[in-house]
Amino acid sequence: MKVNNILIIFTAIIVLTTICQGEFTSLANNYSENIGFEQVSDSIISVRQPAEFEQMEAVLIRYPFGIPYDLIAEMSEDVEVITIVDTVANQNDILDEFENNDVDLDNCSFMIAPSNSYWTRDYGPWFVFSEAEMELKVVDFEYNRPRIHDNNIPNIFSDHQGLNYTYMDLIQTGGNYMTDGNGIAISTDLVIEENPGKTLEDIEQIMQQHLGITTYHLPSDVNGEYIKHIDCWAKYLSPDTILIREVPQTHPQYQEIEAAVDYFEMQTSCFNTTYTIVRVYTPNNEPYTNSLILNDKVLVPLKGTQWDDEAIDTYEQAMPGYEIIGFTAIDEPLSPVKGR
Repeated sequence: MKVNNILIIFTAIIVLTTICQGEFTSLANNYSENIGFEQVSDSIISVRQPAEFEQMEAVLIRYPFGIPYDLIAEMSEDVEVITIVDTVANQNDILDEFENNDVDLDNCSFMIAPSNSYWTRDYGPWFVFSEAEMELKVVDFEYNRPRIHDNNIPNIFSDHQGLNYTYMDLIQTGGNYMTDGNGIAISTDLVIEENPGKTLEDIEQIMQQHLGITTYHLPSDVNGEYIKHIDCWAKYLSPDTILIREVPQTHPQYQEIEAAVDYFEMQTSCFNTTYTIVRVYTPNNEPYTNSLILNDKVLVPLKGTQWDDEAIDTYEQAMPGYEIIGFTAIDEPLSPVKGR
């Protein structure tokens, strides 16, 4: 099956782990100086990158899994689940496990390829629609971890799906990226740190050329000296709505988080309106922002604490018409490389 629009979800999934919890160190973020923001209005954009909240046909996960089978079963009800496996023998074993855990086998397929980790959202392919060729293309980037097999997955995937492939000369990671599907994108300034040989203008030009991004917000990370991924504290729910974590005033990152809220409240959405900012309470660094919007469902990581119900209610209030489903997070050990 050729995937017309695929959303990458990483296994052991930040969506469902404690990965957005960690030892946070307070940093003083000056948002007026550290935001990378420029509107590019004179260029003709020939590609469009779809947003997570658009219609999807598949998810890409990797075995061994770090997400529960009930989540995989839930996803298989609606979309194709493509699983990366090392061998055919692993594929056969997984099919037995899928069947035993009510995963819809009719919606399962496999891609045999070596891999290093289960963070498919971080290293998996990005996609654009090309206006000129009227086709879906894979856009690859240099994965910001020293994992050669993971870094090769987008190229292998493009061959597997029969999609054209383009390489973007930029160090990136999917966990530190989100887009509204209309030419606006957000990452933390980790992108600047990890591309020291490029100016901000170089980065913006690459993003515009390969992804059709004309406005690229690069705020300082609000979570201190952690992995600096945007999905640990913010999420596009729609083109004009952004979910941002909320913490009590006693939290070490309170000032940084509120500064980010102030910044985005002053920005303009693709509809030429100010953003609606939705807050989700994360007093103990719960990973509620790291959900997955999968067509008419939102899959939310829960921690089994008193704040889970409030987080579900926040999503229900912000996204009427969606089915909000919580899944208990799996506790995974942090990787040696800053969390994952």
